[in-house]
Amino acid sequence: MLLFIGLWIIRLLFFIPGVTLMFLGGICFDPIISFILSMAGIFLSETLVYLFSRMFSSGEMMKDLERKHPELKKLLEAYNYKFLALGMICPIAPTDVVCFLSAAVGLKYRVYILTVVITNIPLLVFSSFIVINFSESLAGTALVLVSFVLISVVSIKMWNSLKQKQSA
Repeated sequence: MLLFIGLWIIRLLFFIPGVTLMFLGGICFDPIISFILSMAGIFLSETLVYLFSRMFSSGEMMKDLERKHPELKKLLEAYNYKFLALGMICPIAPTDVVCFLSAAVGLKYRVYILTVVITNIPLLVFSSFIVINFSESLAGTALVLVSFVLISVVSIKMWNSLKQKQSA
């Protein structure tokens, strides 16, 4: 269990997506233990991302972001925790980058970690119980795949909606 928690911290150095470890936890542990360990790992690793961002994101970096992607910086500032939540929900978004940027624009730690924890609960439940579905039925497997596609489509539509609101 300690090794698993350690993997959550080490994953940051190797750019390993957290989803990979969520599914690994679902394979290696009982669903409840997997949920608890993964939540602890998320809490620790995303706290490190927050601290790293606050220490190393400079005014120069934010100016560079604004110059290269002005719409992204505006979205981050206008929708702060909503942007973070959307980035956490979307299965194809680089969540650690979204977390880093959210912290860099000044999102308070309490709001940041609460958003990270709450938005990860559905995926944690999903990944903790996925092994049961894969091993027990084809219908469970199909439900998992359909859920993944639906979450992707909805989060992309939400992203496009935020961008349209910002440009209006």
